[in-house]
Amino acid sequence: MARDDILSEIKQAEADARASVQQALEEKDKKIAAATTEAGNLVRTAEAESQDYYDKSLAKAADEIKNKKQSIIQSGNANVSSLGNKAISNLDGAVEHLMKEFMRLLHA
Repeated sequence: MARDDILSEIKQAEADARASVQQALEEKDKKIAAATTEAGNLVRTAEAESQDYYDKSLAKAADEIKNKKQSIIQSGNANVSSLGNKAISNLDGAVEHLMKEFMRLLHA
């Protein structure tokens, strides 16, 4: 083989090596960009899922509070109604007692 042929092959090998290195660097950059994009998408997805979970949890808690409040109000209304009925049933007796006491004081 002639010296020129050897030098030509060495130059070609160096050019091929540079091209391979350049291609590897480009692939590395593409993979980094793809990984960065994927990480961003994962973060956005996780944020959306956590916001959704928060919203659902908040709505559930609000419903539970509303139901508990309604239960307390109904219980209070039942107590008020019961006390009102008891007061009405005692009203005639109280009026009669007051009338007797008034009459007793009037004749005393």
